[in-house]
Amino acid sequence: MVMARTNDACVEGFSPALRLRFLYSDVSETVRTLQDQHGNCARSASVLGRAIAGMALVGIDLGNQDEILTLHVETDGRIGGFLVEMSGRGRLRGYTYEKNLDAAPPGNPGIPDPMGNYARVKITRSHESGGLRSQMSFTVSPSSEVGIFKEFYNSSLQIPTETCLSATSFENRIERVRALAVQRMPDARKTDFKRISTLFTDGTVSEQLEFDASLSTLREVLNVPDLMTGPTRALRFGCICSQEVADGTFSSRTKPELDALVRIGSAQQFRCHVCGRVYTLPPEKIAQLAKNK
Repeated sequence: MVMARTNDACVEGFSPALRLRFLYSDVSETVRTLQDQHGNCARSASVLGRAIAGMALVGIDLGNQDEILTLHVETDGRIGGFLVEMSGRGRLRGYTYEKNLDAAPPGNPGIPDPMGNYARVKITRSHESGGLRSQMSFTVSPSSEVGIFKEFYNSSLQIPTETCLSATSFENRIERVRALAVQRMPDARKTDFKRISTLFTDGTVSEQLEFDASLSTLREVLNVPDLMTGPTRALRFGCICSQEVADGTFSSRTKPELDALVRIGSAQQFRCHVCGRVYTLPPEKIAQLAKNK
């Protein structure tokens, strides 16, 4: 199993006076790890980062450790789509279809780059054992990472929500990836929610997430002095892949295929398509798998 200790986290906040709920996540270290292992350029890593940061907001409501939230998106843009996951244990992983937009062919001038005009979205909630708990599908047009989560909250869950997803990079390297959302509770005043929402739509929140997202700063910027937070949930990059999984993938090959690899006589590599980690099988391991066939 691949896991890394990070400072990534998500936390729920609340304003008793305004009856507004706030959701916050920072997944910077996880996204930097995924960028390194997948070889994403800064633009595709930013798409992946915003998707994972938004998923961390949704994952705040995961109640059981063995639950897994999966977001699968397909678009008509150059990015193609992406898949991201969060578990109740706080593990995050994911990948984009297209990883190097700098080297990819130019897109269609009529289609926004890289997310495109149209996105097909599927969100599933399952158990680590594989059992499906719930599933929903919807479309988003025009396509955007933030549009996906706004559609999920406002239309699918019927919770008035404003969301901001922020990913910044420097010299093709992801630096910070954060997200913030505000939700109106049934007994909240619409005017209070509208005032806070304006700070999301005019760029104030996005600018603040790039630099300082401390609780004291957000209280001041949002003008919510009674904003309080609950327990912080630690997040980290984590994947269920392992050397055993890699060995199992090769052992499922046919006898002629394994014999051909034995004749080649070189080590073989297996790359996990979700986390990007590479596992190596030495020639003697390949020979043993062929013999077992």
